[in-house]
Amino acid sequence: MLNLLTTNDIILALALAAIFTWIINRIAESVIIHRAPNLEQVLKKCYDMFPEEILQFRGEIYRRGMNIRLTTTQNKIVEGEFLGLGDDDMICIMTKKFIIAQALVNVEKMERV
Repeated sequence: MLNLLTTNDIILALALAAIFTWIINRIAESVIIHRAPNLEQVLKKCYDMFPEEILQFRGEIYRRGMNIRLTTTQNKIVEGEFLGLGDDDMICIMTKKFIIAQALVNVEKMERV
């Protein structure tokens, strides 16, 4: 099967792979650069609204920045980064797509990921 590929075919494949990788990296970098300032402002507001950096839940300690998975009393699973705890016992979690506030009384289970 390898006899069917010439050296030129392999070099062309490597060159195309390098070009596609470069293009994808440039697109990803531009998206991250454009979203970063807005994300920083949103996170600052979350930190202001949820100022407590440490949460103790059922004997375990969770700190801001930890990746956690929680299950609610409605059996919904939320996985993301713990951003903080508010004065009204609401926790804030940043998932891949959303920033979620959840009442701590509705949390059935919490674990580190």
